[in-house]
Amino acid sequence: MAWVFASEKQKALFGLLEKCGELIYGGGPKGAVANLVGEFTVRRNHHGDDQLDVGDGTCHVHIDWSQVKRVEVSDYHGEGMLSFFNEKDCLFKLYRMSGPWPKEVEAFAAVSLLD
Repeated sequence: MAWVFASEKQKALFGLLEKCGELIYGGGPKGAVANLVGEFTVRRNHHGDDQLDVGDGTCHVHIDWSQVKRVEVSDYHGEGMLSFFNEKDCLFKLYRMSGPWPKEVEAFAAVSLLD
């Protein structure tokens, strides 16, 4: 598994997301979804993995970055919503409670994250 960024595009996108303030991560299998709220960063952990941290990293998400192939931008009741996909399945979502995503973030919906 690729627990480190699989592309410079992924790294650039998550660098922009770190500047978007408080977000909500939504993920998990159908019937057991977890929501994590806070400011997000990607940090290299002591195992050498790029993990998605909330706040100080006490709460975090381990991501197989080789599976994060594309992102879709949409709106959810006035919140900006990003849905991250492998070939067909939604892996997780990020919500921006303060409204739409900046144009620089939205631009990533038009490209493959692994090219």
